[in-house]
Amino acid sequence: MAHVICSNCGSTAKPKTKTKGSILIELILWCMMLLPGLIYSIWRLTTRAEVCRVCEAPGLVPLNSPVGRELTNKYAKA
Repeated sequence: MAHVICSNCGSTAKPKTKTKGSILIELILWCMMLLPGLIYSIWRLTTRAEVCRVCEAPGLVPLNSPVGRELTNKYAKA
């Protein structure tokens, strides 16, 4: 992924991937029956997103975009 800036905190750290849900619940559902575990696993995989490494906000903007340059100037002055 290109270099990004967080619109929430201004961090330019490399983003991390965050998956919604719980691995424990997923394992329990797989032990109960095939269908609930499969549905939950698919949901978890489709909700995976890159978030800010510092504040875990999903609002990441490319640095070379107009909004990214504006955020860079805003947080550089702060």
